[in-house]
Amino acid sequence: MVESARQRAAEAIARRRRELGLTLGQVAQVLEASDGYVWKLEKGLINLENVSYGRLTALMRALRWTPEEFAQATGVAVPGLTAEEVPGAPPVPLLKVPVWGTGDYLVLGLPGAEVDPKDLRALRHREGFVVYREGEEPEPGELAVVAAREGEMPPYPVRFLGLTPRKSYVVETLGCPPERRTLEKGDFALHRAVGEVRVWG
Repeated sequence: MVESARQRAAEAIARRRRELGLTLGQVAQVLEASDGYVWKLEKGLINLENVSYGRLTALMRALRWTPEEFAQATGVAVPGLTAEEVPGAPPVPLLKVPVWGTGDYLVLGLPGAEVDPKDLRALRHREGFVVYREGEEPEPGELAVVAAREGEMPPYPVRFLGLTPRKSYVVETLGCPPERRTLEKGDFALHRAVGEVRVWG
């Protein structure tokens, strides 16, 4: 990101904040950062291309920008995917999370749903995406996403069947044929799925 491009992004952020009548502190609160951090963003002292995806999406949320508006205003491309670009899919704005081979996306919004996308993720799966809420365990029989606690393997969708007497997770994979697995709680976490976006060609 060359200096002039960084300055353009900084000026766009400062201008947008002023247009919305927000203080540095109000933006910083959404970013979970200090006022000084936002000040540095507005002075071009921070390269947006090195900012984490979580903080980048928080910045867009604070300044009420869609990824497209953000990219147009700042000149910083947001690598990602919007499901509406795929024929037959509802418009779910998604942002790719840079984790190897996971097909894991941040959810920036859900159509027709009064739900805060905070902590929501979308897992690319079969003909679409499984949308899940991190840190919220499912009820037995519900669709869920398995994630290894150490993150050494990609998350994958399952149906949660229940717990063993030792409190391990019993799950069933969604493959064909389905496979039953027992997962130790210390090694894996289950996240509750809140929806599934089907994509039909």
